[in-house]
Amino acid sequence: MPEGTNVAIKVQHPNIWNKCCIDFFVLQHLADFLESIPYLHLDYLSVRDCVDQFAHAMLPQLDLSLEGKHLRRFNRDFADNPQVHFPVPLEELTTSKLLVETFCHGTPILKYGKNKDENTREQLAMLGLKTTLQMIFIHDFIHGDLHPGNILVFSDKDTGKMNMTLLDCGLVIEFGPNTHETVVKILGAFTRRQGRNAGQLMVDTTTSKTKNALDIERFIQGIEKIIVEDAEQGNFVEHIGDYVTDICYLACRHRVKLDAAFINAALSVEIMEGIASSLYPNIQVVSTAMPLILKAEMMHQLPFSWSKYRSG
Repeated sequence: MPEGTNVAIKVQHPNIWNKCCIDFFVLQHLADFLESIPYLHLDYLSVRDCVDQFAHAMLPQLDLSLEGKHLRRFNRDFADNPQVHFPVPLEELTTSKLLVETFCHGTPILKYGKNKDENTREQLAMLGLKTTLQMIFIHDFIHGDLHPGNILVFSDKDTGKMNMTLLDCGLVIEFGPNTHETVVKILGAFTRRQGRNAGQLMVDTTTSKTKNALDIERFIQGIEKIIVEDAEQGNFVEHIGDYVTDICYLACRHRVKLDAAFINAALSVEIMEGIASSLYPNIQVVSTAMPLILKAEMMHQLPFSWSKYRSG
């Protein structure tokens, strides 16, 4: 690193490990209590699974050297995209309790509101959405804390294009080859408006479901109805936050346990879609999502190992 380079330093808070363990202990018991309430069938929402998955992702990041590894992975994944940036960790100065990384300049993305021209806002909306969808469908390595405060933007003086820098990469979501393939198939079916296929995939891949064939059929029909009604409004991916609530209701009512990975992927899309829509309300999510879904489906069908691709 050249002498005089500006750096940012993150320091581990004293006793943070004990505090986080206590928090997750409470959350796990609360999740168990909610799932045990009779007749509500909240266990089919995978409440405990979601807490466990969050703990599995959250606790390791208390080792700040892990965030350094995440930054290297993100920089590798987006090495061919000159508009997407991440801080670069200084490995020789980073420890489990101290992270040293390059300082990134930029403006918080929400500052680019209605006072900016429409073309700039459209560029940023498309860039943010495509970046998130690539993380989900292509890389299977998703920034787990994509709130607006962690997104800085700036204009490249040479090209005039808007650039984006993503900060605070300690929390990531990574499904693994088999779960990732399932998530791709389910979201792909929703995007293609194949409601019955999406419902059947959710039933086939669940770890717990009712043995009542009528309940299973009604769950699938409910998913199909969501897609039919969505045809009048736009596309599932563009309203995914609204539909996740409906899907959760169907899961509880008909006792089909939802995969926590699907919920996490859906919420990741919803967060960035919300930011993108605030910048450019006319954004078309499906036209960006579909090519990436097709590419992910083809990658899972290739003869080489998916894990080799992921490890680089």
